[in-house]
Amino acid sequence: MRHLLTVSDVMTTDVITVAEDTPYKTLVALMAEHHISALPVINRYGGVGGVVSETDLLRKEEFQRSPSLPWALRWWHRRARAKAAGLRAGDVMTGPAVTIEQGSTIPEAAKLMAARGITRLIVTDGEVLTGIVTRSDLLTAFLVPDERILQRVRRDVVEHALWEDPFGVEVTVDDGVVTLTGQLDHRSMVSIAGKLTRGVDGVVGVVNQLTWAFDDTVPAPGTGARYA
Repeated sequence: MRHLLTVSDVMTTDVITVAEDTPYKTLVALMAEHHISALPVINRYGGVGGVVSETDLLRKEEFQRSPSLPWALRWWHRRARAKAAGLRAGDVMTGPAVTIEQGSTIPEAAKLMAARGITRLIVTDGEVLTGIVTRSDLLTAFLVPDERILQRVRRDVVEHALWEDPFGVEVTVDDGVVTLTGQLDHRSMVSIAGKLTRGVDGVVGVVNQLTWAFDDTVPAPGTGARYA
């Protein structure tokens, strides 16, 4: 059975969190001490209320010395200045936090980051925080050795998904790029083999050079489409 890497496989579990009433200077000190760029903020109910990032904290410095803005930006400027004036985590955090379930796959996490324009996600199990996953964490999925990728493609794609003789399909892997050669019984399975291989953990790309014995994508002469 295929095993897809999930967020829980690559996330950081040793997460430094703060309460909503944590003072501003304590937030700065924690980030410096632990060499981190963000802190999840836990609300009074035990859930994640938001995230304080370096960007949130730097707004204080920015707005203490910012010049006046054109009238069209003043509304946004007032909101940002009010946030920059905050003294505690609950005042300066960005919320609600963007979260993802720990069982989600790496591609799902990557798509969510891209869609929201962020570099990290709070990982939860239900309502409970279990970790943080960053873009660099997601990239570790591509550090799988070529030999392991080769084993996964042969087992999960060739044998289990395509039900093909493993010796009838040649699989090679070079720097994460999988090349498929050989012959399948049906033409329709060639594209399926390529798609399944791209979904294997660690695969960077696929060169699909498979051929086929029978073209099952073209109707036989004298046959037509049947309609129910």
